Amino acid sequence: MNIATTCYPHKQFRSDFELQIRNSLEYLIEITESDFKVPDGFFIKWDLCASHYLAIDAAEKGNRELCINYIRNAIAKCQDYTGKPELSIKALDYFIEPVFDMNMLFKILEQDDKGVRVGYRFAHEVKDDIEKIQEALELLKTYDENTYLECVCFIDTIYLTGKTEGNYIRSGCNFNMWGMILLYSADENSVPYYIEHIVHECAHHALNIINAQDYIVLNDPEERYKAPFREDGRPMIGIFHAYFVLNRICQTLYKMSNIYSGIYEEEIRSRFNTALKKFLDTKEIIDNHAELTDIGRAISDSIGEEMNRIIPSEVK
Repeated sequence: MNIATTCYPHKQFRSDFELQIRNSLEYLIEITESDFKVPDGFFIKWDLCASHYLAIDAAEKGNRELCINYIRNAIAKCQDYTGKPELSIKALDYFIEPVFDMNMLFKILEQDDKGVRVGYRFAHEVKDDIEKIQEALELLKTYDENTYLECVCFIDTIYLTGKTEGNYIRSGCNFNMWGMILLYSADENSVPYYIEHIVHECAHHALNIINAQDYIVLNDPEERYKAPFREDGRPMIGIFHAYFVLNRICQTLYKMSNIYSGIYEEEIRSRFNTALKKFLDTKEIIDNHAELTDIGRAISDSIGEEMNRIIPSEVK
Protein backbone atom coordinates (compact mmCIF):
# COMPACT_ATOMS: atom_id res chain seq x y z
CA MET A 1 0.00 0.00 0.00
CA ASN A 2 1.44 3.37 -1.02
CA ILE A 3 1.37 5.64 2.03
CA ALA A 4 3.70 8.33 0.67
CA THR A 5 0.55 10.40 0.24
CA THR A 6 -2.61 10.29 2.35
CA CYS A 7 -4.65 9.11 -0.65
CA TYR A 8 -5.03 5.45 0.33
CA PRO A 9 -7.67 3.38 2.21
CA HIS A 10 -7.07 4.54 5.79
CA LYS A 11 -9.86 2.45 7.30
CA GLN A 12 -8.54 -0.78 5.79
CA PHE A 13 -5.00 0.09 6.90
CA ARG A 14 -6.26 0.68 10.44
CA SER A 15 -8.45 -2.44 10.40
CA ASP A 16 -5.48 -4.64 9.44
CA PHE A 17 -3.49 -3.17 12.33
CA GLU A 18 -6.40 -3.65 14.75
CA LEU A 19 -6.53 -7.32 13.78
CA GLN A 20 -2.85 -7.69 14.69
CA ILE A 21 -3.49 -6.14 18.12
CA ARG A 22 -6.53 -8.37 18.64
CA ASN A 23 -4.59 -11.52 17.72
CA SER A 24 -1.78 -10.50 20.04
CA LEU A 25 -4.19 -9.92 22.93
CA GLU A 26 -5.78 -13.32 22.37
CA TYR A 27 -2.32 -14.90 22.42
CA LEU A 28 -1.52 -13.15 25.72
CA ILE A 29 -4.79 -14.46 27.16
CA GLU A 30 -3.84 -17.96 26.03
CA ILE A 31 -0.29 -18.00 27.43
CA THR A 32 -1.40 -16.55 30.78
CA GLU A 33 -4.22 -19.12 30.95
CA SER A 34 -6.63 -16.36 31.91
CA ASP A 35 -10.35 -16.46 31.17
CA PHE A 36 -10.82 -13.15 29.36
CA LYS A 37 -12.56 -12.88 26.01
CA VAL A 38 -11.90 -10.14 23.48
CA PRO A 39 -15.27 -8.59 22.51
CA ASP A 40 -16.51 -9.04 18.95
CA GLY A 41 -16.81 -5.29 18.42
CA PHE A 42 -13.09 -4.68 18.82
CA PHE A 43 -11.30 -1.49 17.96
CA ILE A 44 -8.31 0.32 19.41
CA LYS A 45 -7.62 3.58 21.16
CA TRP A 46 -4.35 4.79 22.62
CA ASP A 47 -5.14 3.52 26.13
CA LEU A 48 -5.91 0.01 24.87
CA CYS A 49 -2.66 0.02 22.86
CA ALA A 50 -0.78 1.10 25.98
CA SER A 51 -2.35 -1.72 28.04
CA HIS A 52 -1.50 -4.20 25.29
CA TYR A 53 2.13 -3.10 25.13
CA LEU A 54 2.60 -3.15 28.91
CA ALA A 55 1.01 -6.62 29.05
CA ILE A 56 3.62 -7.82 26.55
CA ASP A 57 6.36 -6.12 28.56
CA ALA A 58 5.19 -7.85 31.75
CA ALA A 59 4.95 -11.23 29.98
CA GLU A 60 8.49 -10.90 28.63
CA LYS A 61 9.69 -10.21 32.18
CA GLY A 62 7.86 -13.26 33.50
CA ASN A 63 5.40 -11.26 35.58
CA ARG A 64 2.15 -13.15 34.94
CA GLU A 65 0.13 -11.24 37.54
CA LEU A 66 1.05 -7.85 36.09
CA CYS A 67 0.46 -9.10 32.55
CA ILE A 68 -3.05 -10.24 33.51
CA ASN A 69 -3.70 -6.87 35.14
CA TYR A 70 -2.92 -5.06 31.88
CA ILE A 71 -4.94 -7.59 29.85
CA ARG A 72 -7.87 -6.98 32.22
CA ASN A 73 -7.55 -3.24 31.62
CA ALA A 74 -7.39 -3.71 27.84
CA ILE A 75 -10.55 -5.85 27.87
CA ALA A 76 -12.31 -3.31 30.10
CA LYS A 77 -11.38 -0.59 27.61
CA CYS A 78 -12.91 -2.66 24.79
CA GLN A 79 -16.12 -3.10 26.73
CA ASP A 80 -16.34 0.61 27.54
CA TYR A 81 -16.08 1.70 23.91
CA THR A 82 -19.42 2.42 22.29
CA GLY A 83 -18.23 2.94 18.73
CA LYS A 84 -15.47 4.89 17.06
CA PRO A 85 -15.02 7.98 19.24
CA GLU A 86 -14.71 11.54 18.08
CA LEU A 87 -11.20 12.93 18.22
CA SER A 88 -10.72 14.36 21.71
CA ILE A 89 -8.55 17.45 22.29
CA LYS A 90 -7.75 18.14 25.94
CA ALA A 91 -5.15 19.09 28.51
CA LEU A 92 -2.74 16.53 29.89
CA ASP A 93 -4.26 17.23 33.29
CA TYR A 94 -3.27 14.66 35.89
CA PHE A 95 -6.11 15.79 38.17
CA ILE A 96 -8.80 15.05 35.57
CA GLU A 97 -7.53 12.19 33.41
CA PRO A 98 -7.81 8.60 34.71
CA VAL A 99 -4.89 7.83 37.03
CA PHE A 100 -4.32 4.39 35.49
CA ASP A 101 -4.07 5.93 32.02
CA MET A 102 -1.64 8.62 33.19
CA ASN A 103 0.52 6.03 34.92
CA MET A 104 0.65 3.97 31.72
CA LEU A 105 1.54 7.05 29.67
CA PHE A 106 4.43 8.06 31.91
CA LYS A 107 5.66 4.48 32.32
CA ILE A 108 5.93 4.10 28.55
CA LEU A 109 7.56 7.50 28.11
CA GLU A 110 10.10 6.64 30.82
CA GLN A 111 10.99 3.42 29.01
CA ASP A 112 11.59 5.48 25.86
CA ASP A 113 13.62 8.04 27.81
CA LYS A 114 15.75 10.31 25.62
CA GLY A 115 16.13 13.03 28.25
CA VAL A 116 12.98 14.78 27.02
CA ARG A 117 10.12 15.32 29.44
CA VAL A 118 6.43 16.09 29.13
CA GLY A 119 4.69 18.68 31.28
CA TYR A 120 1.14 18.91 32.58
CA ARG A 121 -1.45 21.55 31.72
CA PHE A 122 -4.67 22.38 33.52
CA ALA A 123 -7.88 22.21 31.51
CA HIS A 124 -8.66 25.90 31.96
CA GLU A 125 -5.25 26.85 30.52
CA VAL A 126 -5.73 25.34 27.06
CA LYS A 127 -9.09 26.64 25.85
CA ASP A 128 -7.52 28.93 23.24
CA ASP A 129 -5.25 26.17 21.95
CA ILE A 130 -8.17 23.76 21.64
CA GLU A 131 -9.91 26.32 19.45
CA LYS A 132 -6.76 26.71 17.34
CA ILE A 133 -6.48 22.96 16.85
CA GLN A 134 -10.15 22.70 15.92
CA GLU A 135 -9.59 25.45 13.34
CA ALA A 136 -6.47 23.64 12.08
CA LEU A 137 -8.51 20.46 11.58
CA GLU A 138 -11.25 22.38 9.75
CA LEU A 139 -8.65 23.89 7.41
CA LEU A 140 -7.22 20.43 6.76
CA LYS A 141 -10.72 19.13 6.04
CA THR A 142 -11.26 21.94 3.53
CA TYR A 143 -7.89 22.06 1.77
CA ASP A 144 -6.40 18.57 2.24
CA GLU A 145 -9.31 16.25 2.91
CA ASN A 146 -7.39 12.96 2.64
CA THR A 147 -4.95 14.08 5.31
CA TYR A 148 -7.85 15.13 7.52
CA LEU A 149 -9.55 11.75 7.00
CA GLU A 150 -6.36 9.90 7.89
CA CYS A 151 -6.05 11.97 11.04
CA VAL A 152 -9.59 11.34 12.30
CA CYS A 153 -9.25 7.65 11.36
CA PHE A 154 -6.02 7.16 13.32
CA ILE A 155 -6.04 9.68 16.16
CA ASP A 156 -8.45 9.46 19.09
CA THR A 157 -6.73 11.83 21.53
CA ILE A 158 -4.63 14.98 21.29
CA TYR A 159 -3.15 15.87 24.68
CA LEU A 160 -1.97 19.44 25.16
CA THR A 161 1.19 19.54 27.26
CA GLY A 162 3.24 22.13 29.13
CA LYS A 163 6.82 22.96 30.05
CA THR A 164 9.12 21.14 32.43
CA GLU A 165 12.65 21.83 33.58
CA GLY A 166 15.20 21.04 30.87
CA ASN A 167 14.09 19.64 27.52
CA TYR A 168 10.40 18.98 27.01
CA ILE A 169 8.18 17.61 24.26
CA ARG A 170 7.06 20.06 21.59
CA SER A 171 5.12 17.41 19.74
CA GLY A 172 5.31 13.67 19.81
CA CYS A 173 3.72 10.26 19.63
CA ASN A 174 4.72 6.74 20.62
CA PHE A 175 3.90 3.57 18.71
CA ASN A 176 3.03 1.81 21.97
CA MET A 177 0.31 4.40 22.55
CA TRP A 178 -0.95 4.39 18.96
CA GLY A 179 -3.82 6.82 18.53
CA MET A 180 -2.51 9.58 20.80
CA ILE A 181 -0.60 12.78 19.98
CA LEU A 182 1.17 15.08 22.42
CA LEU A 183 1.26 18.75 21.41
CA TYR A 184 2.94 21.50 23.40
CA SER A 185 0.46 24.24 24.24
CA ALA A 186 1.61 27.88 24.21
CA ASP A 187 0.06 31.25 23.43
CA GLU A 188 2.50 31.87 20.59
CA ASN A 189 1.50 28.69 18.72
CA SER A 190 -0.46 29.57 15.58
CA VAL A 191 -3.07 27.62 13.64
CA PRO A 192 -0.53 26.77 10.86
CA TYR A 193 1.86 25.60 13.60
CA TYR A 194 -0.76 23.10 14.74
CA ILE A 195 -1.54 22.06 11.16
CA GLU A 196 2.11 21.21 10.60
CA HIS A 197 2.48 19.28 13.85
CA ILE A 198 -0.75 17.33 13.44
CA VAL A 199 0.35 16.26 9.94
CA HIS A 200 3.79 15.44 11.35
CA GLU A 201 2.54 13.13 14.10
CA CYS A 202 -0.15 11.49 11.99
CA ALA A 203 2.51 10.63 9.40
CA HIS A 204 4.50 8.86 12.13
CA HIS A 205 1.37 6.82 12.97
CA ALA A 206 1.13 5.57 9.38
CA LEU A 207 4.82 4.73 9.00
CA ASN A 208 4.97 3.10 12.44
CA ILE A 209 2.48 0.46 11.32
CA ILE A 210 4.72 -0.46 8.37
CA ASN A 211 7.85 -0.32 10.51
CA ALA A 212 6.32 -2.60 13.15
CA GLN A 213 5.97 -5.37 10.56
CA ASP A 214 8.99 -4.87 8.31
CA TYR A 215 12.47 -3.41 8.41
CA ILE A 216 12.79 -0.22 6.39
CA VAL A 217 16.53 0.42 6.72
CA LEU A 218 19.48 -1.91 7.18
CA ASN A 219 21.99 0.61 8.53
CA ASP A 220 23.75 -0.10 11.82
CA PRO A 221 21.47 1.38 14.52
CA GLU A 222 24.57 2.77 16.26
CA GLU A 223 25.38 5.01 13.29
CA ARG A 224 24.29 8.63 13.76
CA TYR A 225 23.37 11.32 11.24
CA LYS A 226 22.34 14.96 11.52
CA ALA A 227 18.57 15.17 11.92
CA PRO A 228 16.30 17.98 10.66
CA PHE A 229 14.17 18.26 13.82
CA ARG A 230 16.85 17.65 16.46
CA GLU A 231 20.27 18.89 17.50
CA ASP A 232 21.55 15.41 18.39
CA GLY A 233 22.41 12.79 15.78
CA ARG A 234 19.82 10.18 14.88
CA PRO A 235 20.01 6.58 13.57
CA MET A 236 19.03 6.07 9.95
CA ILE A 237 15.53 4.87 10.83
CA GLY A 238 14.99 8.22 12.56
CA ILE A 239 16.26 10.02 9.46
CA PHE A 240 13.91 7.98 7.28
CA HIS A 241 10.97 8.87 9.53
CA ALA A 242 11.92 12.55 9.17
CA TYR A 243 12.13 12.11 5.39
CA PHE A 244 8.67 10.57 5.30
CA VAL A 245 7.18 13.15 7.65
CA LEU A 246 8.68 16.13 5.80
CA ASN A 247 7.31 14.72 2.55
CA ARG A 248 3.82 14.66 4.10
CA ILE A 249 4.19 18.17 5.58
CA CYS A 250 5.39 19.57 2.26
CA GLN A 251 2.48 18.04 0.38
CA THR A 252 -0.12 19.49 2.77
CA LEU A 253 1.42 22.97 2.95
CA TYR A 254 1.91 23.03 -0.82
CA LYS A 255 -1.77 22.27 -1.41
CA MET A 256 -2.83 24.90 1.08
CA SER A 257 -0.43 27.56 -0.22
CA ASN A 258 -1.89 27.16 -3.70
CA ILE A 259 -5.56 27.30 -2.69
CA TYR A 260 -5.94 28.99 0.68
CA SER A 261 -6.45 32.74 0.84
CA GLY A 262 -6.68 34.29 4.28
CA ILE A 263 -4.84 35.51 7.34
CA TYR A 264 -2.46 32.51 7.46
CA GLU A 265 -1.40 32.71 3.82
CA GLU A 266 2.08 34.11 4.42
CA GLU A 267 2.87 31.78 7.31
CA ILE A 268 1.73 28.71 5.39
CA ARG A 269 3.99 29.66 2.48
CA SER A 270 6.90 30.30 4.85
CA ARG A 271 6.40 26.98 6.60
CA PHE A 272 6.29 25.20 3.24
CA ASN A 273 9.61 26.75 2.20
CA THR A 274 11.22 25.77 5.51
CA ALA A 275 9.87 22.21 5.32
CA LEU A 276 11.02 21.86 1.71
CA LYS A 277 14.58 22.88 2.61
CA LYS A 278 14.61 20.36 5.46
CA PHE A 279 13.22 17.71 3.11
CA LEU A 280 15.95 18.32 0.53
CA ASP A 281 18.65 18.22 3.22
CA THR A 282 17.22 14.95 4.53
CA LYS A 283 16.92 13.52 1.02
CA GLU A 284 20.64 14.07 0.55
CA ILE A 285 21.38 12.00 3.65
CA ILE A 286 19.00 9.25 2.48
CA ASP A 287 20.50 9.23 -1.03
CA ASN A 288 24.08 9.11 0.23
CA HIS A 289 23.88 6.90 3.30
CA ALA A 290 20.64 4.92 3.57
CA GLU A 291 20.74 1.15 3.09
CA LEU A 292 17.09 0.44 2.35
CA THR A 293 15.11 -2.78 2.33
CA ASP A 294 12.76 -3.47 -0.57
CA ILE A 295 9.86 -1.89 1.28
CA GLY A 296 12.04 1.04 2.32
CA ARG A 297 13.06 1.55 -1.30
CA ALA A 298 9.43 1.37 -2.45
CA ILE A 299 8.40 4.05 0.06
CA SER A 300 11.38 6.21 -0.85
CA ASP A 301 10.64 5.92 -4.57
CA SER A 302 7.00 6.87 -3.98
CA ILE A 303 8.10 9.89 -1.95
CA GLY A 304 10.40 10.92 -4.79
CA GLU A 305 7.60 10.67 -7.34
CA GLU A 306 5.22 12.75 -5.23
CA MET A 307 7.75 15.39 -4.28
CA ASN A 308 8.97 15.81 -7.87
CA ARG A 309 5.53 17.23 -8.62
CA ILE A 310 5.96 20.07 -6.17
CA ILE A 311 9.70 20.77 -5.93
CA PRO A 312 10.49 23.90 -7.97
CA SER A 313 12.51 23.06 -11.08
CA GLU A 314 15.34 25.41 -10.07
CA VAL A 315 16.11 23.37 -6.93
CA LYS A 316 15.84 19.88 -8.42
